[in-house]
Amino acid sequence: MGETLVWLRWLQFIDLGLVFGAALTARLLGQRVASPWGRRVLGLGCVLGLALGAGEFAFILARMAASTVADLDTEMVSTMLTDTALGWAVIARGAFLTLALGVIAARRNTPLAAVAALGGLATACLAWGGHAAASMGFASVVRLGGDMAHLWAGLTWLGALLLFTALVWSSGADDRTALARLGRQLGGFALIGTVLVGVLVLSGLGNLLFLAPPGQWGVMAGTPYGRLLLIKLGLFGAMFLLAGHNRFHLVPALEQAIDPRARHRALGALRRSVTLETLLALGVIWCIAAAGTMDPMGAA
Repeated sequence: MGETLVWLRWLQFIDLGLVFGAALTARLLGQRVASPWGRRVLGLGCVLGLALGAGEFAFILARMAASTVADLDTEMVSTMLTDTALGWAVIARGAFLTLALGVIAARRNTPLAAVAALGGLATACLAWGGHAAASMGFASVVRLGGDMAHLWAGLTWLGALLLFTALVWSSGADDRTALARLGRQLGGFALIGTVLVGVLVLSGLGNLLFLAPPGQWGVMAGTPYGRLLLIKLGLFGAMFLLAGHNRFHLVPALEQAIDPRARHRALGALRRSVTLETLLALGVIWCIAAAGTMDPMGAA
């Protein structure tokens, strides 16, 4: 059951990275409305998000009750939904995704800003499913705020990578107009990406300080949670290096390529690099999904 919960959390993070992160990135890069293809993808993402959220909540309840999902009764589900912060967060997340789906269905020229805003609110609700929700008083407010910032930044980066992966693979090496537009979009994300990295580092460090003082970090590193955190940091570092390689080497090489063979080589290199960065991001998200089900100071 524990592994199923991790995979459900992982898929939910990816889904919101699409609905929120990709929509926000496209809007920040100047696109106001979703394309017909993008509209369908965002709509499907909202539907999947609703199903994944319900599934995750059911598995959490089953884990708490030491039973199976099939054995959950209506009274228990109703009580957990209306009498706990987690339950209200699930209700709110579902409501925001439903509203986003309504906007997509009602508007042929779907405004990306509206979808991103509602997706961002749905993403914020995920903070109540992590360790921050266990805090009390003012510390809880600070930790939840930090977790929300971490989720917003991380899923925006993931959404951008999903968007750019689709763009680099749909762009042809012989379409110089499309390649020029792709180069501008990748270059335009550089400042946004820098801000996202800063937010991720600060919010991640703040969360670590809440989990354990610096003197206990060595002990934490010997726990399953700590080892997973180190893997996550390693993957994040590799992503950062790849992002820099893309920005300062591969994108300029694509923009400067003149003959067709050079453009094909440059685009191929960029496709491989962006795809690898996206796969690393999916690994980071899996680490986050798994870490949320662990005791940070649990036995090694």
